[in-house]
Amino acid sequence: MVKNTKGGKGAKSMARKGQGPGENSFLRLPTCAEEQYACVTKMYGNGMCEIVTDDNVRLIGHIRSKFRGRQKRHNIVSVFSVVMVGLHEWESIPKNCDILCIYDDIQIEQLKTIPNISIRHVLQLRQQHTISIGGNADPDDELVFTADANEREEAVKQSGADASFRLEATEEVNIDDI
Repeated sequence: MVKNTKGGKGAKSMARKGQGPGENSFLRLPTCAEEQYACVTKMYGNGMCEIVTDDNVRLIGHIRSKFRGRQKRHNIVSVFSVVMVGLHEWESIPKNCDILCIYDDIQIEQLKTIPNISIRHVLQLRQQHTISIGGNADPDDELVFTADANEREEAVKQSGADASFRLEATEEVNIDDI
């Protein structure tokens, strides 16, 4: 029988990929001054994103090919993810950087326990995002659900809304007639 050397999607290699120890088993720490912790704030597309470092500097981060294609399964760069960036040493005023490592929640907890690492500002950015999703953006925008008509009218008067929605009682619909 002829050996298939190039066909298929490579399902066997994908299945064996998770058998060994994971690539993210170790915690990467900065080795020089150009490596800093940062938080992704916007995704621009075309392999670029906006990054805010712990010093509150906004940079354009370039997503390397290591985090694209088949390799992005465990290294997804998303908004408000914590990353390690490498600043370009040839730029006098830093504008661009490369993403070197992406941290998951377990690794972020490990970084918090290390005393000589400061990621306070990055964690504040991430925490503000999670709080703003859960809370109301505008306290005046409230929905009031009541069954009593008088309470409904009072709620409309308090909110100052001109238009009101009223559902009038109609005949009951018999399901057997349908």
